[in-house]
Amino acid sequence: MSLFAGESTEGGGIGIEPIAVGWGALVGMVGLAASSGTDLWVRAIVIVVAFLIGGFLSGVRTLDRRLLTALAAWVVGWLLWAGVVSILWSVNLSGGPAEPEFAPGSDGPSLLIAAISLVAAMVGGLAADRRYGGRSSRRRF
Repeated sequence: MSLFAGESTEGGGIGIEPIAVGWGALVGMVGLAASSGTDLWVRAIVIVVAFLIGGFLSGVRTLDRRLLTALAAWVVGWLLWAGVVSILWSVNLSGGPAEPEFAPGSDGPSLLIAAISLVAAMVGGLAADRRYGGRSSRRRF
């Protein structure tokens, strides 16, 4: 059983396209990075919009399973940001500049913003599914 599209998924595998996930995750992670150091409300808006666009782009890039791909892009986007923050944390330990905050605000606002960004990514994936899904025999331009 494989997680990647284009490979065998016998037994009901969940094939997702890693390139589609990567594009959506990259957009979300750029939103996290670009908003680092700004006010909480500005950061929240930037993160939500970035994951909305990332979810849409990941859904556009794949042929099916658009919501699952958007969910995977959200997870990978936050994991990429965790990697960036951990690298910058190690630079800070060696005497470099301070690392950025992993998530905005304290635990309460961070979880709320993460949850809203998840919903935004899923809405983006759903929008891509509605726009590019094969529900109609006529071609949409």
